[in-house]
Amino acid sequence: MASRSTRKTPAVTRQRKDSANRDETVAEVSTLVTDGLLKSDKLRELIHQIVTNAIETKLESLIDRLDTQEARLFELEQQLEHKEQEIRYLAGQVQGACGNLADQKIVLNDLEQYSRRTNIRISGIAETPEEKTDETVKKLLDEKLGITIAEEAIDRSHRVGKPGQDGRGHRAILVKFASTRTKVAVMKARRQLKGTSVVIREDLTAENMKLLNRTRRHEKVKSCWTIDGRIIAMVTDTNGIERKVNIRRHRNIDHL
Repeated sequence: MASRSTRKTPAVTRQRKDSANRDETVAEVSTLVTDGLLKSDKLRELIHQIVTNAIETKLESLIDRLDTQEARLFELEQQLEHKEQEIRYLAGQVQGACGNLADQKIVLNDLEQYSRRTNIRISGIAETPEEKTDETVKKLLDEKLGITIAEEAIDRSHRVGKPGQDGRGHRAILVKFASTRTKVAVMKARRQLKGTSVVIREDLTAENMKLLNRTRRHEKVKSCWTIDGRIIAMVTDTNGIERKVNIRRHRNIDHL
């Protein structure tokens, strides 16, 4: 049997040449289009904007997670500091007896209040989902109290409590300053907020808050305030004479 001829016909050869020419033309056109797009200012700007938005979105997510962890770390530091103070106090009790149960509670309460000596609580500031409380506090101090502080002057700050405690649905801001000097300056200047919705007070222990509220309600107390966690009451006696009284325990109120 005769073998088939593998010789290419002229028509097949032309067809393959045309296909090769088309491929080459497409490649050249593609190269020209790509080079033209890459040289386009609008395309470069669009690519830059897309990349920038992607990075910013990722950074915002990371910052939110860091803020959450920082608030939790602050709470844990407060708890740890309080526990360390309790341990030191109890170790001293093992070495020798002191006072009765009431006196021991006062000592523990004083220790806890001392751990809050650089803290303040600010209520009445609207809460926003993506707020940075450090910046919120710095802005308030600068615009309302005329106190400008550096970023490092604030050790920690975050919202505390349940929404609605200030009557407007906003939680208070707990601020821990890096020094007592800053805290004292803020407490002295807080009178400038009188007549506004913003209130600044010391960060009192639960026991001291009970004492302060009970002191305020007493009929002989004209006014009361706190200094470094100590409650001071201005009392009017039966002769109409005013005097200052330190309130450290409930029996002090009973004897007004």
